[in-house]
Amino acid sequence: MTKFRATLAPILLFSLVAVFGCAQRSTVIPRNVDEFYEQALEAFNTDDLARAQRYFDAIKLQYPASKYADDAQYYLAEINVKKSENILAAYNYNQLRRTFPNSEYAKISAYKAALSSMRQSPKYDRDQDYTKQAIKAFSEFQALYPKDSLALEAGKRIIELRTKLSEHDFRTAELYVKLNAPRASLTYYDLVLNNYPDTEFLEPAFLGKARMLIRLKRLQEAQESLRLYRQRFAQGKMLGEAEEIEGLLKSALLAAAAPPQP
Repeated sequence: MTKFRATLAPILLFSLVAVFGCAQRSTVIPRNVDEFYEQALEAFNTDDLARAQRYFDAIKLQYPASKYADDAQYYLAEINVKKSENILAAYNYNQLRRTFPNSEYAKISAYKAALSSMRQSPKYDRDQDYTKQAIKAFSEFQALYPKDSLALEAGKRIIELRTKLSEHDFRTAELYVKLNAPRASLTYYDLVLNNYPDTEFLEPAFLGKARMLIRLKRLQEAQESLRLYRQRFAQGKMLGEAEEIEGLLKSALLAAAAPPQP
């Protein structure tokens, strides 16, 4: 028992010192903007986010013209990211750009604001407002910083988001096919063809449209759709399905050309 107490004593002493030290440090009141910033940054780096947010807010309110004002605004957005508050993060990043357009954080804030909107983008079958907002934000970043290395990353993100929008319209077209509503499905296939030619859903949209045109007996339009498909996808992944649809079209043309039965 004595040996156990001897072993436990230094552990308890270390724990008490650590707890007391942290408590003492956290209750020290900053006396000026430098101390506010030093303690805010220390709290941020140790994930004491509530204290960090309190002190960065204090810098914004009490020292709005200090050299740390833009730092405080930036770190408030970073705290939002750590807390998965993506809408607030986008707001605070954009607020930095508006208030401190010449800040060293302005460029990265523009990119991170777009990322925050992208994190709010839902699955393809949900409302896509945040997806569109993120595309707009990444496009604005590319326009502002076209030669920056992050402009390439923004381009990749835009393609990813546009693919989601394309899938939304393509899956809606497929749903109308199952509901036996070919005209409605054509509307959504055309949305893919007209708006998202840079996505993976372009090829199946061509063929889906051709099928619906045949079903509606709009055979000349179906021929043109298949011609454009062959022109665009000479080495496409769905050539087997294209040949099947061409067979359906040939049969429909023959049936249309046949004399009526007496």
